[in-house]
Amino acid sequence: MMQRILAGCIIILSATCLRTQTYWNPLEVDITRSITNDLFESNAVPYVQPMVTAINATSNARFYNTAFIPESVEQPYFRVSINGMLGFVREDMRWYKPDIDFGPRINVPQAMADYGTIRLVNGKFVYQIKPTYQDTLGLSEALVKELLRDALDSSYFVLPDSAATLFGYVPDNRVGLPNNQQLLVILHGRAEYKILDSAAKAALDTLIGGMTLPPYLTLPPGVNLNAIIAAVPQLEIGSLWGTEALIRFIPPVEFDPNIGEFSFWGLGLKHSLSQYFPERWFDLAVQVSYQGTNLRNTVGFTESKLEANANIFSSNVQMSKEIEQVLNFYTGFNYERINVISTYTYVLPQEVQIALGLLPKPPEGKQAVPTPEQPGDQVQQKSIVKVNNVNLKWTIGSSLHLGNFWLAIDYSVSQFNILSFGIAYTL
Repeated sequence: MMQRILAGCIIILSATCLRTQTYWNPLEVDITRSITNDLFESNAVPYVQPMVTAINATSNARFYNTAFIPESVEQPYFRVSINGMLGFVREDMRWYKPDIDFGPRINVPQAMADYGTIRLVNGKFVYQIKPTYQDTLGLSEALVKELLRDALDSSYFVLPDSAATLFGYVPDNRVGLPNNQQLLVILHGRAEYKILDSAAKAALDTLIGGMTLPPYLTLPPGVNLNAIIAAVPQLEIGSLWGTEALIRFIPPVEFDPNIGEFSFWGLGLKHSLSQYFPERWFDLAVQVSYQGTNLRNTVGFTESKLEANANIFSSNVQMSKEIEQVLNFYTGFNYERINVISTYTYVLPQEVQIALGLLPKPPEGKQAVPTPEQPGDQVQQKSIVKVNNVNLKWTIGSSLHLGNFWLAIDYSVSQFNILSFGIAYTL
């Protein structure tokens, strides 16, 4: 019975896989989209994680240059500052080991039942796939991915030893897909194949041997960043009951075309603990803040789109000591947490579209130009990636108080070390 079922399935799929377009096979295109999606989602987190770690440390820098807060003032004061941050990317933050996850292995007979029907006709079992393209695609995709899982184990599916994170840079980093002959070798070793008769084996050989996938896919090349440079305007308002408010805001702006359009806001409260001391040998305060960011970017010829939203929480304990009402030394310990939700909208890379026949092959070194017959990939895929980071940071610095002006510099040690500085004016 299993032989007849598989034979019927294979014959139907072989007929379906005939090219219905002059230049490309829709079934091959959709299966490639699915494999590309698996590759993207398997590597999205390690690709962006170092950047998220850096953003967490950078966004939570320059909250303070003194722990002193007046207990009360006759009228509010406003301290306006510009704060800069500089962090250098470590070499280990530039690379990761790529992987691909096709999900758990499937039960082939169960997959056939999901996408087709089995009937008893004249004493024989006949398998018939359901009469929709989606059912044909579903079953074909399930069978091809099962072979690709075996290809990973057989080293026919070649992943590079390392890949660039967003900080690194490796152009044309290829993930080699198995060719038809290698897939046939894997197929011939499958238990289901070995129990088929010669006709069924020939039909299955036609199906797998006739499905031409691209020879390779590519991993994101990265943007080659060695340092993070940021600047944040800040307003502090005090003081009521030894409490000071903080406001940060950056309207949507493009600092770097590699990063895209970036906007930022933050709110914080800082409260003096040393006001409760019987004698004040130093100043001590606690601070909490909540910040949000939005990033939008469009990348490459295929105009892949990224929108990322981050929520950032920070709390710190800070201590300072003033000398001669001019020089101030301060230190603090920070707990920082960031949660990022990124939405990627993308189509197949240009070289994959060319290999599948969706785009005409361009002259060497040129971009492919869509035509009415080969318009390119018209189906956008969407992936949602969630990344988070928790950071513990120690900061030490000094500030100089000259009338209404403050000059400050500090260094923060954490998962991503930051040198920061600021200039402030109190109204």
